[in-house]
Amino acid sequence: MNEQKNKQNLNNNDKLSSLFKEVQDIRYGRAKPQQQAPFSKDQIKFNTVYVVNKKFNAVGVIIGIVFLILFATSIQGNYIFATTEKPKVAINTFEENNDSIDMMKVISTNISEKTRKEIETKHLEINYETKYIDNDKLPKGEEKVIQTGKFGYKDQTVIKTYENGEITDEKIINEVIDFNPVDLVIEVGTSEFLYNKKVHIGDKMFTTSDTNMYSSENEDENIICLIYENIDVELISEENGWAKVSVDGMEGYVRDEYLTSEGLVPGISEVARKKRIKLSLNFDMPLNKPSGLTRADFTKALSGNPRDVNHIFEDNAGLFYDIEQKYNVNGIFLASIGIHESAWGTSNIATQKKNLFGYGSYDASAFESSYIFESYQYGIELLAKVLSKYYLNEPGTKIYDDEIAVGSYYNGPTVSGVNTRYASDEGWATKVYNTMVSLYDQI
Repeated sequence: MNEQKNKQNLNNNDKLSSLFKEVQDIRYGRAKPQQQAPFSKDQIKFNTVYVVNKKFNAVGVIIGIVFLILFATSIQGNYIFATTEKPKVAINTFEENNDSIDMMKVISTNISEKTRKEIETKHLEINYETKYIDNDKLPKGEEKVIQTGKFGYKDQTVIKTYENGEITDEKIINEVIDFNPVDLVIEVGTSEFLYNKKVHIGDKMFTTSDTNMYSSENEDENIICLIYENIDVELISEENGWAKVSVDGMEGYVRDEYLTSEGLVPGISEVARKKRIKLSLNFDMPLNKPSGLTRADFTKALSGNPRDVNHIFEDNAGLFYDIEQKYNVNGIFLASIGIHESAWGTSNIATQKKNLFGYGSYDASAFESSYIFESYQYGIELLAKVLSKYYLNEPGTKIYDDEIAVGSYYNGPTVSGVNTRYASDEGWATKVYNTMVSLYDQI
């Protein structure tokens, strides 16, 4: 009995499947409705399926299909639908659906995967590191970059996972370094001495008093020299209270407590410059080179002297500076000759002949034999040329304007050397030098 029911169910399922297939073929244009002969009442053993001439709705179709499948598998008899209504004849007329729906697309969309993966390669920067190194040659806390940092670069391959369009995971599967980063290296100063003195290694420092320079960091060692107060030295290093310095080509050690700087004492560098110029002044100093004084120094040295009643030297202070630069003759020496010979421009030769130097004079006829100059400026420049060409330089020396020194009266480039042939007064050199000292003292 059960075997007979199973066979009957199989037959029913085959008929139902054929029916659904035919409906699908007709809907998607794969087949046309077959013309059938009219049914007789005796031929109809089952309630016929009534096809409703209405447009399909997507959701309704899906629900209907599911319902029919479930219903078909649940029935045990020969009937698909059990009804007490009057049997109805199948209608084989179909209405064309102008708004057809792609059922497969709808189903595919609703059951498609919501998770996807992508592979991506990115070109990325690799940040550099910063390294700090202590340096006792820098003031405490000061920083100095000794190596510039550079970014590195790499190619990175990753797998990205997306859920509903949003990234949920990212895994690195490969990295290739194109260029390694270069560290940024910064030195950080640790020297308390440099910090407190406001200097750096290699800067000028200045003595605050007369101090000895030793051959080592020990006051019992040999003394190299005495450095006067307000003299500039070059700082080489500092350690344990001793500063290694260089002065006038000599190197040695001084106690760092006797050093200061422009940062601590503004204007001390100018004081040191003038101190050095004054220290260079001596009776045997070479006069065939510039003095090192500035134009302002010349103005200060030659201005405001009450003996310069006609302001001759004050008015020509700039000229003495310019001539020094052009002819390499010490301008203060040149002015001192004029001051000595003309008594600050008040002598008859000076006032009447504009000759400040007694140039051309002989002792027997000083006024008559002296030259007449058209201006003080002309006489000043002429004597500079004469001193350079005949008195201060050895024969054959290249001098101003590609001229060559004759050296006819050369006896050394000093004030006493000029005295030998320039003046009969043996004390002339001392007198001129003393005038130079008084002018240097005005600076």
